[in-house]
Amino acid sequence: MPLAGITAVVLAAVVVSTPAVGADDPPGTDGYEQTARLTTVGKPLDLLVHPESGKLYVGSDTVAGTTGGSLAGVYVVDPAAGNVLNWVKTSPGSTGAPAQLPGKRLAGPLPGDGVHYLVGLRGIAAVKDGDAAGRGGWLTGTTITQAKAGAKAGTVVVVRGTKLEEVTVGETSVAVERSLTLPAAGGPLAVDTAAEQIWVTDNTNSVLRRVGSADFTPDGKEIPLGAGAAVSFLEWDTERGVLWAGRGTVLEAYDIATGKLAASFDAKPGDTIADVTVDPRSDRAFAVWQDWGNPPEEGDGVGQLSVYDTATLKDLGMGAELPGVNGQLGSSSVAVTPGGDSVFVGSPSEASLTVFRAPVPPSPSDPPSPSDPESPSPSDPASPGPSDGTPEPSPSDSDPGADPSASGTTVPVDGPSADGNSAGGTGGGGAQTTTGGGSLDTTGDGSLASTGTDVLLPAAAGTAALLATGTAAVLWRRRRATT
Repeated sequence: MPLAGITAVVLAAVVVSTPAVGADDPPGTDGYEQTARLTTVGKPLDLLVHPESGKLYVGSDTVAGTTGGSLAGVYVVDPAAGNVLNWVKTSPGSTGAPAQLPGKRLAGPLPGDGVHYLVGLRGIAAVKDGDAAGRGGWLTGTTITQAKAGAKAGTVVVVRGTKLEEVTVGETSVAVERSLTLPAAGGPLAVDTAAEQIWVTDNTNSVLRRVGSADFTPDGKEIPLGAGAAVSFLEWDTERGVLWAGRGTVLEAYDIATGKLAASFDAKPGDTIADVTVDPRSDRAFAVWQDWGNPPEEGDGVGQLSVYDTATLKDLGMGAELPGVNGQLGSSSVAVTPGGDSVFVGSPSEASLTVFRAPVPPSPSDPPSPSDPESPSPSDPASPGPSDGTPEPSPSDSDPGADPSASGTTVPVDGPSADGNSAGGTGGGGAQTTTGGGSLDTTGDGSLASTGTDVLLPAAAGTAALLATGTAAVLWRRRRATT
């Protein structure tokens, strides 16, 4: 079919399948809806939405089988539009020479914009949008196993064996400013910069231990852990005074004031807890559970995004399933924009970044105006259809693209080019070509921007084509609830 014909078909599908706004609007949905799947950021290992700039940072590794070079590094993404703003490939190497290395773990935000992140076994670097390379260096000795932004601005707190250290990051080096010997090997960290407190996990003795960042000394406050798996991550809800701990198949919440377990959530069979992030503005905690095993023997191959109320510590029932999110190739991660409008789930197993939007509130119905035609009474005969007396077919009958079960929309997101910038962009701000608005909120069909040509595709064919390129995002049209 000629290009013009394809354009006409797709535009027609957009017109007939877009729900009208007004009295006929169905109620909003109850849970978070998947709206996009980005495959332009390599193999995501960790995510962070910067609290000031609002940019999404993605620490990534390369994807097995990728041709044309490694995809490792740190990506900066516009969370609203979904396009890659910057791809920082180069980080400090172990010998001091720059090298392309994965952004293993994002330790925390820099003032204004940017992140500290781990590279290799002992490297710590800093980067922000617009940088061509990360700056920093490597420590000597024991491997870094945990890292979080320190209470002092510009510092990073790391765990190396039995050492808890506060580190400053320079342009070409890192330096240990303070060091503390722990009773046993340290585990995951949580840092409250405002209260100047550090919590460090002691998995050997099953305890959470508090350290004052002012004097870098344990203050005697400890929270015992019950029986269970080792803590794999620790997240602090500073607004509520709660520590969230991932422990294998259980997610636990500890009340700091009482020093006791306040709530626990169990995984479904075959799942483990991978990550949690707290959004104080919405009073919600967002957790990613990933499947572990080969279905059907050990699991079903489907992970779960769960949403909890941080005040009541109850499951809000607003989560979503995560097909294909498993722990075979690494741990999934989650990040959220302030207010909880957008949630991002990184999946190393799928080398993808999935975007979820908050539930759509019901649209209020507008009262009929005096000029509106009166509704026919039940006794009035139905209006005749065409001359043969049969009803006129609805757009959904004549347009297969309007089928709600296949109402996918393909909209590309610019991926990084060979020089590290977004395709179609200059200097880092990748231009995006779409027919429906160009943001992750759009419901219009889009163009294959990464090829340099504007080609409108039907949903099914477009999805397959974009996934095959490995450099685009796949958006699904948000569908309102029908009940």
